[in-house]
Amino acid sequence: MPGVATTDVEDGRQASWPLNSFDSEIGSSHLDEVPQAIEASKPVPTAPPCSDRLRGSKASLSFSALQSALGIYFRRWKGAQVKHPARSKLYKAALAWLGCFLSILLVGGIFGWVDQQWSLPLMLASFGPTAALLYGSPKMPAAQPWNAMGGTIMSGLVGLLFRVLLGHKAWIARPLAVATSVGLLAVTASPFPPGAATALLMTTIAPQNTFPAQHCESGDCYNNAAAWCIFSTMEHSYLARLTGGCRILLANVLGQVAMVLVALLVNNLDADPVEGYPQRWL
Repeated sequence: MPGVATTDVEDGRQASWPLNSFDSEIGSSHLDEVPQAIEASKPVPTAPPCSDRLRGSKASLSFSALQSALGIYFRRWKGAQVKHPARSKLYKAALAWLGCFLSILLVGGIFGWVDQQWSLPLMLASFGPTAALLYGSPKMPAAQPWNAMGGTIMSGLVGLLFRVLLGHKAWIARPLAVATSVGLLAVTASPFPPGAATALLMTTIAPQNTFPAQHCESGDCYNNAAAWCIFSTMEHSYLARLTGGCRILLANVLGQVAMVLVALLVNNLDADPVEGYPQRWL
């Protein structure tokens, strides 16, 4: 009979039930379980360990922070977009020229006499930037008398210290002297850029007659007019380095005093009736 399933029983009779009844009561329940079994058979993704997740988040945060810091840093290279300062008036430029001319002339004029009397060379390269400050920008903090003289003395003493202790290793004495002098002037609120030049000179050069002539190897000594012996002189004893350094420091201080005196004379010729030089002494 179509649509009916038969089976044998013990008494020889056949029992039958509709196929539709089987599909609705038994077959449908198994069909519903098939998708669930398939889903259950799929591998379940497991979350990474907590340490891995933290490590990944820290790495992403570190990279983003570094990227942001680099962006801020390189944007600073654009500058603050401050306008260029106005040009100085002609008479101020003339006074700056006059001050520089007279101060270098004064220092150079007494150079020969002092050098002959005490073998104390007075013309140093640091006087150039000092003149630019004292006469070209007399209102700047670095151009005030305390900065010029105090900054020179402090920087010179720093250079003298490294000259004596590390003069035989000039390659490390020079950067240490310059860096330490700049830091000291910043801490003491006495900025004076030529002071760094003084510290560098202290660890680089020495008066020639501080040492016997035979100690200056060929090519290391200048001619007699220059009166300097460079590099090889730093190989001598502590006492020799101290003696030469004190003479350089004294020459530098005397030169600074002479230039400040010229600044007092010249900078106060300014037509401004209110502001004069210096703006402060200490």
